[in-house]
Amino acid sequence: MKRAALAPVLVALALRLAVAASCDRVVADVERYEKVGRHLLDVSWNPYETQRLYPYPPPWAAVEAAALGLARTGAVDFALAVKLPVIAADLAIVALLVRAAVLGLGSPFAAWLYAVHPVSVLVGAAHGQFDSIPLAFLLAAVLLVERGRRDASALALACGIATKSFPVLALPFLATARSASRRDALRYAALALAPGAILLLPFAVADRAALQRELLGYGGIADFGWTGVLRGSSWLASGVLARSEARFWPAAALASRIVFLAAWLALALGAWLGRLPRSPRRAVMLVLLAFSTLYGLQSAQYLLWIVPVALLRPGPPVAVHAAAASVGLVGFYLFLAPGVLWAEPIAGGALALAGRLWVLGAAATLATAAAWLALALADAKSSLRPTAPRV
Repeated sequence: MKRAALAPVLVALALRLAVAASCDRVVADVERYEKVGRHLLDVSWNPYETQRLYPYPPPWAAVEAAALGLARTGAVDFALAVKLPVIAADLAIVALLVRAAVLGLGSPFAAWLYAVHPVSVLVGAAHGQFDSIPLAFLLAAVLLVERGRRDASALALACGIATKSFPVLALPFLATARSASRRDALRYAALALAPGAILLLPFAVADRAALQRELLGYGGIADFGWTGVLRGSSWLASGVLARSEARFWPAAALASRIVFLAAWLALALGAWLGRLPRSPRRAVMLVLLAFSTLYGLQSAQYLLWIVPVALLRPGPPVAVHAAAASVGLVGFYLFLAPGVLWAEPIAGGALALAGRLWVLGAAATLATAAAWLALALADAKSSLRPTAPRV
């Protein structure tokens, strides 16, 4: 297994280090990371006292502070230092995909596909967003529960939730996997949720209002998803680009929450009643595809969520999604996040072209996710056998 993992891991490492070194500017989210790091090192231990800077669980704050402390020694630039844990997580995903192939749980090509996957490289090494860290834990949780190691799976999921909260979407599907009893499902949920709650407790005691404002008040960004497509289409039609924050899209934000929550609850009930595929991988894919399709306010990094689990059994939708999302991300970074990919801001016709690429890619990614979800639901329905509800 070690030899099988070595080549794709080394390719993934070389590619990401090269991109991170060329995209070493403190802009966009990396700039926000630095601001939080300054707050932690110079002002207060509580990242939630900042204003609209830290909508994450606590562990990433330690990375921001450590990266800034390292940068202050002159050993490495902050932009590279803060991306190193993200690159490490990408390498862990590659190694997990190799392990899955060895165990017969994934494709032998999956590790190589992730090693060179453009969405992974753009989101992590270029942009600096750290979604690959919780995704590595989520992938580990899926593979562990597939092997019947439920407690280890729950703890892996707990690590993902404690890093960035979105892996909690998979909780009911992993907790009820393999026809688990009610007691086993509750034990899984407790193990998965308790560590994150314990980590948040000191911050809730110190300043509950700040914690609620920063962690629970974040509603997403209208850069991708159906709201991003509406925003981009409006810009194409009028030449005026609306603000992206959720507070400027109150109706869309509310509709996104209601529609996706209803779909998530329906899928969770289906899992509990045995109406979803017994494969944890397929169930988790369904909920991530539902999010990609139904939730309107999506940041750029959300496009990575479906990739690691989907690569376990890659098919045509994986390739279409990679192409559409890559076009959208390149256009987005050049148009709306200057400095991420290119040192100098672009203007004129080049800027307009980048904007069109963003809108085209966002629309194509949304359409791909919707079609993929429909195919996955149809496949799930055809593969089901009558199953008695749990008692």
